[in-house]
Amino acid sequence: MTTTQTMSIHRALSELKMLNDRIPKVIHEADFIATDRKSAQKMKGLSIEDYEKTIQAGFDKAVSLIERRNQLKDAIVQSNAVTEVIVAGERMTVAKAIERKSSIANEEKLLSKMIERRRMAINKLTMENESLPSRLEDYLTAILGNKEHAKKEEVELHTKSFMERNEYVLIDPLNLDKRIEEWEERISSFKAEVDAVLSESNAITKITI
Repeated sequence: MTTTQTMSIHRALSELKMLNDRIPKVIHEADFIATDRKSAQKMKGLSIEDYEKTIQAGFDKAVSLIERRNQLKDAIVQSNAVTEVIVAGERMTVAKAIERKSSIANEEKLLSKMIERRRMAINKLTMENESLPSRLEDYLTAILGNKEHAKKEEVELHTKSFMERNEYVLIDPLNLDKRIEEWEERISSFKAEVDAVLSESNAITKITI
């Protein structure tokens, strides 16, 4: 008769961690096969018959632990694929939440690059435009000579022409300030909630193996 066991995801994860530590140790300690003289009566203090039983027991134990781990892992994966949670206002499966938690570094890299590019663009804009007044003076002097003696209309015309050609502006089709604000909120809200939400879900969600 096949027996079943029901447990929370939290308990299953704890057992899974234990098995992940235990399986390599059991495999390492098992003999599986041995070599000795044909005339030997004992091995490692045991009769050959009893030693053969320890070999079988070591193998059975390793297989049993591996099968148990696989059952737990399969049940957890299947549960995570259908169990839904809400993180930062977004409904998603546990599997998706776990995946996003592990891959959110990509979103953080994107945010960091947007912030860096915005800073560089604003710094360049500020530097270039701050130099415009002195450059304009040099330009007007070169074109008009003594600006005080030039006609006002000519000064205005050349000033406008110079500024149109040389003034720097931001090329910002993404409306980057708003985009950065949205991504900062998106990332921080998810990171602030995901661990607690997953812990709560794991404590109440049951699996049967």
